[in-house]
Amino acid sequence: MERRTGGDTAQMSIIFTWMALARIVGASVVGPLVDSANGMLVLSMCLPLYGATLALAPTWPSLPAFEALVAVATAFDASISSGTLYRDAVLSRI
Repeated sequence: MERRTGGDTAQMSIIFTWMALARIVGASVVGPLVDSANGMLVLSMCLPLYGATLALAPTWPSLPAFEALVAVATAFDASISSGTLYRDAVLSRI
């Protein structure tokens, strides 16, 4: 990815910061959304979006676009985790 985007190791390490922030935002935003809306609907919407952003990220030659797509994919990943935990909690009550 460094060769494709023209970034160096220091610039590529910013991706991990973006991923951490995106995971916090994804879980914080989607957690209440799962509680207030249909959790399975939110989960079913996040799964294809996560797959699409994860598939598109390596195809972008721009480092900022790559970082943004990785951050968005991580946010959707956090929301999938939140939705899965919600589903498991609901099913365990039954």
